Amino acid sequence: MGITIKMKNTKTIYVQDCVQNVGPADVYVQDTNLLIRNLRIRKRGAVLLIAILVSGVALAVGIGVYKRIYKELLFASFWKQTQVAFAAADSGLECALYWDLHPPVSGNASCFGGASFAWSTSTPVLPQPMVVSGGCVNVIVTKTGTAPIVTTIESRGYNTCDTANSRRVERGLGASY
Repeated sequence: MGITIKMKNTKTIYVQDCVQNVGPADVYVQDTNLLIRNLRIRKRGAVLLIAILVSGVALAVGIGVYKRIYKELLFASFWKQTQVAFAAADSGLECALYWDLHPPVSGNASCFGGASFAWSTSTPVLPQPMVVSGGCVNVIVTKTGTAPIVTTIESRGYNTCDTANSRRVERGLGASY
């Protein structure tokens, strides 16, 4: 007694003398390795497709996270350089205010532990630029009028003294009294 089993896209398998208690859904086949091997071959393409899709999604998420982190690092660096420029402008303004309100007895003043410069209460001129805590500053002091004299101090701080630097940041402060 023999049974013929035909599977899609495979060879026809002839099973003889291996049927026990044949019922509508009950068939026993001795050569199960051949059947399992055929089923595995058909499932390989699906696993490969799923693996490619999962790796593509992971790659897209990874690239998105990398871009976000890179932008955040650029912003953090920019704000740090902005703080350096602002601190330089503030230091320059404080130096000019101090020497204008407390004129030096000898006529020479110095800021930030640097070289001394001549200070005149009528037309003060500060050296340009002055190096300050990682940055540099340009300070302009102007006095107008006779009575009352109006003093205007303009301080511009930079994160670097290199004027050709493309990432140079400028911050300014001013005072009038």
